[in-house]
Amino acid sequence: MENIRNTDNKIKAKRTIKELIIELLKLNNTPHEIALGIAIGVFIGITPLYGFHTLLLIAAAFLIKRVNKVAIFIGTNVSLPPTVPFITWAGYSIGRLMLGNKYAPLEWSSFQQFSYKKFLHLYFPLFIGSMVMGLALAVLAYFITRWFIFLKRRVKINRVTFLFILIFLCVALFNVRAYAGEKIIYAISPLGTAEYNDEGLIDLDGKKVKFSTFRFRLTGFDDLEKIYSDPKTFLPLKVERFVKFFFKKEYLVEEYTPEQNALVITKFVRNKKVKEYDFKSDQPISNAITLPFYLRTVKNLDIGWSYTASLPDKFELTLTSIDDIKVPAGEFNAYHFTSTPPKIEIWISKDEYRIPIKIKGLSGHNYIMVMKKHQIGEDK
Repeated sequence: MENIRNTDNKIKAKRTIKELIIELLKLNNTPHEIALGIAIGVFIGITPLYGFHTLLLIAAAFLIKRVNKVAIFIGTNVSLPPTVPFITWAGYSIGRLMLGNKYAPLEWSSFQQFSYKKFLHLYFPLFIGSMVMGLALAVLAYFITRWFIFLKRRVKINRVTFLFILIFLCVALFNVRAYAGEKIIYAISPLGTAEYNDEGLIDLDGKKVKFSTFRFRLTGFDDLEKIYSDPKTFLPLKVERFVKFFFKKEYLVEEYTPEQNALVITKFVRNKKVKEYDFKSDQPISNAITLPFYLRTVKNLDIGWSYTASLPDKFELTLTSIDDIKVPAGEFNAYHFTSTPPKIEIWISKDEYRIPIKIKGLSGHNYIMVMKKHQIGEDK
C-alpha cells in the first residue's frame, strides 16, 4: 500500500508540473496583466531577499488582483543558479557606486570564499543597488513583455519559442559594471611616502574614463599625478603632474594616444611652456602607476603568464612565482612579476582584492614601494 501511495504521489506531482507548463504556455490574460506579472517577478527575483522569493511571489499573487500569477513565476526565474552571481555582482556594484565606493570591490573569488560575516558586511550596498536595479529592470521588462504579447497575438509564434524568448529576455536584461575606488598608502625607500586614490569614473572629453591620483612625497619634494585612463585596459589617456621641489614648481601634461602608440609630454614653468617631449612605440604606451592595476584585472594568472608593455621602452612582464611576502601592512601570498630586460618588479596579493603590495623600479630612478595601508571606505 505504501508503494502504491508513493507512486500515486509521484504521478500527481508529474501531472502538477505538466499542468503548470501548459498554463505557462497559455498566458491568456491581457497584455497589461501579463507584462505586470513579468515585471513583478523580475523585481522579486533580483531583490537580495534570499530564501523569501517564494513567499514574496505568493504574497504578490494574492495581493495584486489584476495580474497573471504564472507570469510572476516566469519573471522570478531571472534569478537562477547560473545567473545569481551576475545579478549579485551587478547589484552590489551599483550600490557601491551610489554609496561613493566606500566598500570593497566584489571579485569572482568572493563567491568561492563565502562567509556569513563577509556577506553581512557587504549586504547594505547589495540591497540598495539590487533594489534600484530591480526597479529599473522591472519597468523595462514590463514594456518589452507588453510589446511581445502585442506582437504574438498578431503574428503566429510557436508558444514554446515565445516562452523561450521571454525567459531569455528576463535573464539578459542586465549588464551592469562599475569600477570601484580605494586608497593605498605606500612607504617608498629610502625616505618617501606615496598615496594612491581611485576616484571612480568621470567624463573626459565626452568619454567615461577612470580617474585616479598618485601623490609622492619626500622632504622638499611633492609630486601629485592626476591620471585619466581607460577603465578596461588601464592604458593611460592623460596624466597631469604638479611637481614642487623646494621653491620650484612645474606642471607637466602627459597626453597618450593609444591608437597611434604615441606619448607627448609638455612641461610648463610659471604657466609658460618650456619643453615638449615626443615618444613613439610599436604598441600602446603604459604608465608605471596604472600598469600594476591592470595586472589585477587579469582573470587567470598562472606561472609563465606574460604581458608586453612599453614605458615607453618595450619590455616583457612575466609571472615568475607565487611568494609569501611581508610588508608593513602585513603578510601576503602574492603573484611575483619580473621584467625582461630588468625594468620593474611587481607583487600583487593573491586574494580577492589583488592589491599591488610591492613595486620595485629597476632602471633610471631605482625605488622600492611597499604597502603600509589599504583602505576602502572604512579602516580595515
